[in-house]
Amino acid sequence: MGSKRETRGFTLLELMVVLIIVAIVLTFAVPSFRTLILNQRINGLTDNLFNSLSYARSLALSNDEPVTVCPYSAPGSTTCGSNWSAGWIVVKQPPLGTSAVLNTTVLSAGGPTLKAVAYGGSASVSTITFNSRGLLSTPQVLLTACDSRGAAQARSILVYSTGGIQTSNKPGVAADGTTQLSCP
Repeated sequence: MGSKRETRGFTLLELMVVLIIVAIVLTFAVPSFRTLILNQRINGLTDNLFNSLSYARSLALSNDEPVTVCPYSAPGSTTCGSNWSAGWIVVKQPPLGTSAVLNTTVLSAGGPTLKAVAYGGSASVSTITFNSRGLLSTPQVLLTACDSRGAAQARSILVYSTGGIQTSNKPGVAADGTTQLSCP
């Protein structure tokens, strides 16, 4: 009568093989995961800004009064800041009465940077105002979002004088499809 011995668990060799396979898979997965995260951050920023611009234009049309999108300066303030990378506010500016902040987006430090320039030029733009007819009261604006990868992966939003808003489909190229983007 022989005794049968049951074995449970893994041998040291089996465990080492599994760890080596996991290490090889992680070697290929981690850089792709980093790229995915950076793409999501820059796309999220441009999506949020696009939504804020669309909201501002819609309010200007429905309320028959100017609405401005400009850089964030301080909590609750209707005063525009100077750095788009800090975030932005949507401000209702009635002809009579006081201005009111309708929406605030604050960006975290270390995320993508944002700049706004006059479309076709290099002059910085500090406000984007839609008049009561939904038209742009300021020059056409090119907003560019950049991260640590530079202009090749930058995304943009173009705000036309007609009030139309367009995002870029291809990284590194403006929404018009021809202008190469540059980062600060």
